[in-house]
Amino acid sequence: MRFITILAVLLVAGLANFAVWSLPNQPVPLDPPPGGKLKSVSFAPFRDGQSPLTQKFPSTEQIDEDLAALAPQVAGVRTYTSLEGLEVVPELARRHGMQVTMGAWLSSRLDKNEKEVASLIDLANRYPDVITRVIVGNEVLLRRELTPEQVAGYIDRVKAVVKQPVSYADVWEWWLKYPQIADHVDYLTIHLLPYWEDVPTDVAGAMERIRGSYRTIAQRFPGKPILVGETGWPTEGRSRGAAVTGLVNKAKFVNGFVRLAEQEGFDYNVIEAFDQGWKAKLEGTVGGHWGLYTADRQAKFALAGPVVENRQWRLLFGVSSGLALALVIGLTLRGRPLTAGAFAALAFLAQALSTLYVHAVWGALHGKHYPQDVALSVVMLAATAVLSVAVLLAARRALGSGGLALEPLAPLRGRPALSRLETVGKAAAVVLALLGIVWSFLIVFDGRYRDFPNWYFALPALGLLALGAMRATRRPEGTGALAAWGIGGLFRPAVPAADSPAKGLCGAVRRLPLESALAALLLLGALLTVLAEGVVPMESLIYGQLPFMEALHEVVWTSPNWEALSWAGLQLLLAVPYAAAVLAVRRGETARAGHQWVRIAGQ
Repeated sequence: MRFITILAVLLVAGLANFAVWSLPNQPVPLDPPPGGKLKSVSFAPFRDGQSPLTQKFPSTEQIDEDLAALAPQVAGVRTYTSLEGLEVVPELARRHGMQVTMGAWLSSRLDKNEKEVASLIDLANRYPDVITRVIVGNEVLLRRELTPEQVAGYIDRVKAVVKQPVSYADVWEWWLKYPQIADHVDYLTIHLLPYWEDVPTDVAGAMERIRGSYRTIAQRFPGKPILVGETGWPTEGRSRGAAVTGLVNKAKFVNGFVRLAEQEGFDYNVIEAFDQGWKAKLEGTVGGHWGLYTADRQAKFALAGPVVENRQWRLLFGVSSGLALALVIGLTLRGRPLTAGAFAALAFLAQALSTLYVHAVWGALHGKHYPQDVALSVVMLAATAVLSVAVLLAARRALGSGGLALEPLAPLRGRPALSRLETVGKAAAVVLALLGIVWSFLIVFDGRYRDFPNWYFALPALGLLALGAMRATRRPEGTGALAAWGIGGLFRPAVPAADSPAKGLCGAVRRLPLESALAALLLLGALLTVLAEGVVPMESLIYGQLPFMEALHEVVWTSPNWEALSWAGLQLLLAVPYAAAVLAVRRGETARAGHQWVRIAGQ
């Protein structure tokens, strides 16, 4: 093979990889928002390692740094508590020329509620020029931690001793469920989060959804001022129906909402200033990524754009290309020389697996970071790395042989392995299949806060499929194609030969119970995924606030959850090697070549 051919193949593979990384990361322009600043953002200044769950709170200096960073883009902040170190917010906000909507956190802990209310009253009376309004309780009725009567009692106590307007905050449907709370407040604070709606919508439809929900509340409570206390879009985490997370989507949402607020005269607060990693423990990956800034205080995008989905894509392109090049060099130096076509196939396979692996690593770094999540990520990345190497080695062997010899069909269990490669490859494939099955059923039956594991499983699904295709095209004339795709033959030094069905299967290979179970469960998982998540989260329709038939009527069937459907498709692809092995046995694609085992060089 000529040197110029090698360079040409590597160049084309590199350009293809560049397209894979660059096309989804083209800059998206955004016009400057009206007024130049956001009116208000939710302010929880917790940093990595800090959390109300662990009672580790930010210092005064850190809060001051955060307010200084927000001041150029934000006119005010909303707090959710008047304790936990946030007592200093009004004084620091005054220094930075910002206004404060001060909140008191209510819960089922009545002793803590007393401290919250007392602190809120004290701060509101000490800083009337900075604290322009107060909110007593946030979604406590939604969480069912207090009764409406208890909430009304706290509101009345605060109203009696402060001069600022007083409110309570909850999702907009809850004001319709407990309209009596409106009699106790000066203004309504409603949360409009299209991502979390019973029937989620995409960014394009979010503005109309918000407009309709706002008008419903305005008509139900005429003359009552309304604050949109929370609205926003997450930048990481799973899709819900048509609602797809992402940086560009968040930027579009915020930009579009500010324009809608200008048109409709909304008073609003955007959730939220900074990513809160601790929320991942309560709401999954998506819960920790609602911020305009990352947890390390880096602005995710400029309000006037342009916005790039992944600003690190050039680095990731370089890493994936370098990894692929190293693999190709190492594989090319092994075994017999490759033809130009075989080298091209190996180079593109190495590039594809490297890119998928880098995507999986990047996703793991930006997902949940609690110990159990880290442990799962490490296991998944280790298994996919092992499988990638096994697939590439098996592909190199298949592409480098002059013609594959005939070899008996082997099940996953019941016969000694022929080689270390076969043992490792099969083990990694089975581990990933089992993890995929478990993950699939968890998403189906308890998926609200679970991410779809698409990037983890794209590599085994496509890698095994590519290896099967290579072995099928290299099989001797007259041999069965199904057995070449089967998991038992993928990592062997040769593919199985066809034989007369009347002769039966060689040796003990008559049933493949493990392959049958894995194939069936993967296929079942794919079907259930489509039913439970394919268009809208079924749990939202069943357990949501809207009546089932009314919610079903709102579903836009032409806007499916593409992430869920992709996950279902990956499960189907993962099932192929196991189903192919089972079908090969049933069709009689046996492993006999004159009752002799035929060895190839080095095996």
